[in-house]
Amino acid sequence: MSKKNKVLLILFVILVVFPGCRKFDQNVLLGTWISTDTVDTLEFVDDSNFYMSDIGLRHDHFDYHLDKDSIEIKYRGTLMIYVLPTKHKYYITDNTLTIDFRNKICYGFSQNEISFVKQ
Repeated sequence: MSKKNKVLLILFVILVVFPGCRKFDQNVLLGTWISTDTVDTLEFVDDSNFYMSDIGLRHDHFDYHLDKDSIEIKYRGTLMIYVLPTKHKYYITDNTLTIDFRNKICYGFSQNEISFVKQ
């Protein structure tokens, strides 16, 4: 293998393989996020808990877990009802968090794609 081919192979590995191994910094979620329609407010307090407020729920507790491109959400609030966790695609660009709730009903959220702006 020529020196040029080795360099190209190394560049390929760096550009293709390593970005997939990058770990998401969950601290980016910490803080308060308000939906663009100002109906929902999410307050991420640590790497597994957030509180949601809207017209029907006030500061209700949810658990969450982040994967590379999805967030798993489970209701743990004061109503003490058993709700199975649901998983939804999400992405963050600049100061906006978008969660796609269209694939499955998630207790406490409308079945839409919802964008939140960090406060």
